[in-house]
Amino acid sequence: MGRNSKACLAFLCLVQLLITTIAVESQNVESYWERLESKRIDTHCHFAPEFYREILREEKITAGGRPIPAWNVTEHLAFMDKMNISFSIASVSTPGAVLNGHYPVEERRKLARMLNEYGYALRKQYPDRFSFFATLTLPDVEGSVNEAIYALDSLKAAGVVLLASSAGEVLGSRPDYEPLYAELDKRNAVVFVHPGQSVCSAEGDCPIRSSGVPPFAVDFLLDTTRAALNLVHSNVIHKYPSVKFILAHSGGFLPFATFRATKILNLLKNDSDSIVLSQLQQFYVDTAISGNEWALPSTLALLGHNHLTYGSDYPFAPEDVMLENSLDTDRYFEQNLKTEALGHIRFSTASKLFGRKISVDSLCDD
Repeated sequence: MGRNSKACLAFLCLVQLLITTIAVESQNVESYWERLESKRIDTHCHFAPEFYREILREEKITAGGRPIPAWNVTEHLAFMDKMNISFSIASVSTPGAVLNGHYPVEERRKLARMLNEYGYALRKQYPDRFSFFATLTLPDVEGSVNEAIYALDSLKAAGVVLLASSAGEVLGSRPDYEPLYAELDKRNAVVFVHPGQSVCSAEGDCPIRSSGVPPFAVDFLLDTTRAALNLVHSNVIHKYPSVKFILAHSGGFLPFATFRATKILNLLKNDSDSIVLSQLQQFYVDTAISGNEWALPSTLALLGHNHLTYGSDYPFAPEDVMLENSLDTDRYFEQNLKTEALGHIRFSTASKLFGRKISVDSLCDD
C-alpha cells in the first residue's frame, strides 16, 4: 500500500472515529436530558420548625388565615421523592420573623437568626436535597441588611425571602430599603417574594374577614401583585439589575393585569409602554398552585417559559392539590409547547438562577 493510500486510510479511520465519538456523545447528552426530564427543583416550599410553630401558636398567628401546618424533614423528603423533586429551596412563610407591627425589633432579629441557622443546619445535613431562602426583618432595614450579609456570606443561603408586605409596609414602597437592595445587588442575590400578612389579618374591624373567604385565598395574590408594581414604580428593578426576583404563585394577578398595569405605570412614571413592560418581564415566577390551563397562558405571554420555575407550596397546600397542579402543568406544556420548555420550568431555569448553590450531580441521581 502506497503512502497516499495509507494516509487516506488513516484519514477515513479518523473520520469514522469522530463520527462514532459524536454519536456516543450525542447519546450521552440525550441520556442526560432524559434523566433530567422529569426531575424538579422546588423554589416554593416551606419549613416550619417546631419552635417557630410554638411561637405562632402562643401569639395566635396564622399564615393569612391558614394555620401553620406540622412539618418535619422526614416527611418533606418523602414528599420530594414522591413528586420526583431532586432539590428544594425552602423558606419560612408569612409572617416570617415579624409577627406583628408591635413585635420588638430585637425579638425579630433574634427569631430571624434562629430560623436562618436552622435553615443552614438543614442544608448542611442534606446538601444534595436542600438549601434555603434567608428570613429577614423588614421593615427593620438595619437588621435586614446585617442578616442578609450574614446569611448569604456565612451561611451560604441560596437567596433571601422578602414578604410582599410586613407590619403594614409594602415591599418597594419605601426608599429607605435601598441599602438592602444595594447589598443584594452586590451579591447577585435571588429574592423570593412571598405574600405577607394582609391588612385584614391584623386585629380590628375588617369587612373582608367577615366575608368568609380567608386572606390567603385572594389577598395573597393582590399582595404579591402590588409589591411587584411597587418594585417597578420605585425603579428598584432598573437600579438593581443583578437582583433576581421570583414572585410566588405566578406573580399573583400580575400576568392577567399586564395591560392595565403597564398603562398605569406608564402614566405614573412617564415611561413608555416598552420600558415598563421590559421591567415587568425581568421578574421570575413559580408555578405553586398556579400551573394550570387558566393561569399559564397569561403567565407565559408575559414572561415566556424561561422565567418560570417549579413550586409546590409544601406543606401548606393539600398533597392532592399539589399533585394535581404538577400534572396540570405537565399536561399543558406537553399539549402546547415543546418538551424542552417543560424542562426549563422543572429544573434548568432554577439551576441557572442559583448556579453553584445547586448540585447538578444531585439532579442526575437515580
